Amino acid sequence: MPHTEAHNTWVANQPGTLLVIPVGDLAQHVLLMLCYMLQNGTVLMDDINRRPIPGIERFKNIVDTNNTWPLTFVEQTCMAELTTELSISCYAGTLMLQAMGLGGWMFDGLNPSSVLGASGELRAPGLKFRYDSNERWPYPNPTGLEGVMEGFCPPHYPDMRTAVEAVCNRKFGHGGPFHPDTPGPWKDSATVRSAAQVHSEEFRECVALQAQYIFDVFGKFPGTVPSIFLITYLQAHHLDTEFYDRFYKPGAYLKAHATHMDRWHSHGST
Repeated sequence: MPHTEAHNTWVANQPGTLLVIPVGDLAQHVLLMLCYMLQNGTVLMDDINRRPIPGIERFKNIVDTNNTWPLTFVEQTCMAELTTELSISCYAGTLMLQAMGLGGWMFDGLNPSSVLGASGELRAPGLKFRYDSNERWPYPNPTGLEGVMEGFCPPHYPDMRTAVEAVCNRKFGHGGPFHPDTPGPWKDSATVRSAAQVHSEEFRECVALQAQYIFDVFGKFPGTVPSIFLITYLQAHHLDTEFYDRFYKPGAYLKAHATHMDRWHSHGST
């Protein structure tokens, strides 16, 4: 796959444009899904190798270990959910562009591996996320950018049990959505936020068992989708109103576009 799809080369990421690149931690998303599943009485089964997660029976006192969801379904669902979240952020940006009178659009015409820096080509360093390659995988697997955005998976954590502890701390620890000291819109935010049940040690062990199994069997976490994921981009640029005046009927752009230069650049700045 080329770094940029052919029909986007003339316009994408050109000088004078702003390219917004929303990146998601799919490893964290899958961990949170495993927590959600366990809270609702469900565990994974490996539908690729057609077997239950070895050792899952140890947790039959907290979950029906025969009530399972297929691994591929869970990971594809998480990727679809993350795609929706990233795309919504770009759509919100598109609405902002219109309000400001800027041109631009949301699109997916850039190779994610190239953008993240996992293409393996020196001429396309991208964002320089670290990545791993394996002959079993169809594409390189980016895992994070040290000190900026590190996926909830090895090598950023020594094992998946540590990653589970980290994601639980993000939920329930200081600054997390379920910590009583985190501000909120309620009259008694502390009571509302602290009402969530904190995951027990046994709960965390059960989640970690499933996550570690995926990592051990597939060599990465998640097993069938990327650890770090992006798909949709947002670009902002000035609209060439003269082009639309020449080739389009009136109404092709908004009043905000027509007055943008006067309202935002009246002092000669560009």
